[in-house]
Amino acid sequence: MSPQDPWETHDGGTNGWQEYKRLVINELERANLRLDLVDKRLQNLEKNITVLQTKAATWAASVAIIISGGVSLLLKLF
Repeated sequence: MSPQDPWETHDGGTNGWQEYKRLVINELERANLRLDLVDKRLQNLEKNITVLQTKAATWAASVAIIISGGVSLLLKLF
């Protein structure tokens, strides 16, 4: 048994450490892929929110112009 590797057994094996390490790395890689997917979806949502905010501001400005024009016209008529 080597003093540098506490997982090594008396027969030179690693007591399943290599298999466990492989499983952990696979899970980390899988979690990383899922995190990348979530990040892309979040970016898409942020873009969609920005588009909706722009549309809402445009509509609000248009309605304000129409209402102020209508009120101004009504005041001139009456």
